[in-house]
Amino acid sequence: MKQRMQGMVMGVLLTVLLLSATMVYANNRVTREITYGINVMLNGEMVQFDYDSRPFVMDGRTFLPLRTMAELVELPVDFDPGTNTAIVGRRYAIGTRVPLRQAAPHFDTGGGHGSSIVTPASRLMGGVTYQDPLVFRTTGNQEHNRFTMHNLNGQYRMLTGYIGRVDGTHMTNATIRFFGDGVLLSEYELRAVAMPIPISVFVEGVTRLDIQVIFPRRNTTSAVEYALIAFLE
Repeated sequence: MKQRMQGMVMGVLLTVLLLSATMVYANNRVTREITYGINVMLNGEMVQFDYDSRPFVMDGRTFLPLRTMAELVELPVDFDPGTNTAIVGRRYAIGTRVPLRQAAPHFDTGGGHGSSIVTPASRLMGGVTYQDPLVFRTTGNQEHNRFTMHNLNGQYRMLTGYIGRVDGTHMTNATIRFFGDGVLLSEYELRAVAMPIPISVFVEGVTRLDIQVIFPRRNTTSAVEYALIAFLE
């Protein structure tokens, strides 16, 4: 967004220089006066801007760089090229719950040999079918540490949902941990016979969310799957 704003400012400046402060639209000559040197004070302190993103006044209206101003008040800024939309603050309205896989699909994974991340349409847990889970799977008999990374961009407050052992897979306990920007936010002990269980993790201000599932060493190589059904709000 900053680059787009810089490009707009420089484009306006270049056009003004080339046309001697005159722009032409549909054969109608229109004069645009642009004034720089605008000072901005926020909460009693003067704001410093990069040279290429300086505020300016045009036709009596003051133009400020969106990203700079939003970041000064600690609001995340994003841009959706698909809808050509600048997004300031939360991506969704307060109270709106969106699936984790939709709002912040994992962009990286990790783990040992014999483990994987699966994203099926549904999974059965405790006799109930759950849609769009994020499945942590292991087939080895060694301890496995499987994780996914998600970009929240500071736009959400809570992660809620359920996690449980997928019906028909091996009865193995596990541990799930949630990290926000490298800091442990929450941890749950997963007991295979008491599934699924509700989860609730406070993620306000978190940019990168890491979800880690630790499978202990086992005496069998039978497949184990834990399915996470999570929502961001």
